[in-house]
Amino acid sequence: MYGNLSARWEYGRGRGAPHFPAMASGASGLETPPGNTVASPARSTAWPKTASLTRQDCQIFLKNRPAIYGMWLVTLLLLYSLHEVHSEDVGTSRLYFVNASLQRVTYSSSVGVSLPCPAAGTPSAALRWYLATGDDIYDVPHIRHVHANGTLQLYPFSPSAYNSYIHDNDYFCTAENQAGKIRSPNIRIKAVFREPYTVRVADQRSMRGNVAVFKCLIPPAVQEYVSVVSWERDTVSITTGTALRRRFTLCGSL
Repeated sequence: MYGNLSARWEYGRGRGAPHFPAMASGASGLETPPGNTVASPARSTAWPKTASLTRQDCQIFLKNRPAIYGMWLVTLLLLYSLHEVHSEDVGTSRLYFVNASLQRVTYSSSVGVSLPCPAAGTPSAALRWYLATGDDIYDVPHIRHVHANGTLQLYPFSPSAYNSYIHDNDYFCTAENQAGKIRSPNIRIKAVFREPYTVRVADQRSMRGNVAVFKCLIPPAVQEYVSVVSWERDTVSITTGTALRRRFTLCGSL
């Protein structure tokens, strides 16, 4: 089909590569004048087109390189700005305790109590109250209510409305904002019924020259909430400077 095909090597310009003379058959469509060389059919039909596109792409890229670099620079600046804004927001946000030492609140059933959340935050934090068991606080009409500012209010109530789950339980409050979330220590909230009571002193016997110790007898229902402030004899207060101080252990009633 083809004429004689022979290969020859040309060494020049520092490189060596095989070259083929033109094929003799006219049907191939690749006839060239004698003495000229051509590449193989596969390379002659495919490579020039691919190389041309590659060079064109490179030229376009080099021509638009400043614009591409500018787009990357703008993107990096935007990302940096967003990072700085986020860092500033987190840095200015904080949480803190207003009264972390609060552990017990005792109030009268005839008065009620309003208890602000002992935790707060900047900017304004979401304040929520819970029972020590982790249960959410819910409103009980005319008994218990949590205000929008985080204040827990327990209203006055009658003895028949007493509920130990509400009026004698451990509570805690949380504050939450962008800086995170903090939890106050448990706070014991206990209601006490206001009722009349009487304090008395039991008679004591002692031999002359000995020391007699008198004790104030306070009803157990109010003993936890009553403090002894003074002693009196015949409506006259007994002070530390009197001779009777050596013979009595001072006590009294609120």
